[in-house]
Amino acid sequence: MTFVVQHYFFWIDLGTGCVLTLRPSLVGYDTMVVKRALETLRHGSPADYRKVCAHVSTINPNPSCGGFDGGCFWHGPDQRGRATIDVSTEHGLQWTVAIIVHETCHAIQFHEGRPPGHDLERECYGEDDRILHQLVRLP
Repeated sequence: MTFVVQHYFFWIDLGTGCVLTLRPSLVGYDTMVVKRALETLRHGSPADYRKVCAHVSTINPNPSCGGFDGGCFWHGPDQRGRATIDVSTEHGLQWTVAIIVHETCHAIQFHEGRPPGHDLERECYGEDDRILHQLVRLP
């Protein structure tokens, strides 16, 4: 039973000390897409992976304010200063990676004390564009 709970509801990387909670999907999405996305970041962009580990506490794979195409960033006092991000996994691995990086960008902005706004959203769209280009090696 412990293995099942750990396998589906947590990302634990002992090498880096990264521990994230993965909420169960209510609409049939497998949290394994989130785990594959984290693994892709760990190997494909270690700097982005470290940012996720430092600023995110929980990843929720259920549709949220971002609907089936995006994600959301939430911050609350119960998360040890780290954020919850909602990540739609409907479009597969690459899009999930991009959404994780995008919502982590918002968590960083929040931790820096920057107020929400259009320019901050544009900055995070730049981050998801950057990671997609980096991972597929587009010029």
